[in-house]
Amino acid sequence: MRTDSKTIYVDLDDVLCQSARHFLLIVEREFGKRIRYEQVINFDVGRSCGLPSEERDELYRIVHRPEELLSMAPVEEAIAVLKQWNERGFHIAIVTGRPPDSSEVSREWLAKHRIAHSSFTVVDKYSRFTPDSSKAISLTELSMRRFCWAVEDSLPMAQYLANEMKVPVVLLDRPWNQFEGKHVRIRRYRDWGEISAAFPALSGNS
Repeated sequence: MRTDSKTIYVDLDDVLCQSARHFLLIVEREFGKRIRYEQVINFDVGRSCGLPSEERDELYRIVHRPEELLSMAPVEEAIAVLKQWNERGFHIAIVTGRPPDSSEVSREWLAKHRIAHSSFTVVDKYSRFTPDSSKAISLTELSMRRFCWAVEDSLPMAQYLANEMKVPVVLLDRPWNQFEGKHVRIRRYRDWGEISAAFPALSGNS
């Protein structure tokens, strides 16, 4: 499957919703540990919080419950920017590495917050899913699609998009993606306001 060159890849967790901050609420509620957002320097939130393996497993089971996913707060700036991009004729392809069985509730969350998008795809970004998972596609399958831009918070995924797919990547500045060298196709932005200002042709700003 190939998409046209007006399709923008947009990640979900910590790009459109406040996933890491919700993780920290659960860590405090369930394990009695109060961790500051700035301390989440590892993409694996459980490791950043110093949880042993059994507690990390429990954390991920809890956070993917439908009621937890639905209660995650949106990144408010992102909603307005995606609406502008959609109105400008761009297609918003939401691409997530969440477990395949969270697909339905993730779509419900997008509808709840009226987030403009043309498609929703679950990708096995980190080789976590079983091969027979019918709701997720592989990175190889993703590489067959064409995007004009990508918005990510995961450094490994940003590097895959830039290196393997030759896609220019907007990397949202997060505590866990601070360690990387310069890359001609990856540009770091503090927030969605900066992204909108940097791409006037997309947002309609003058």
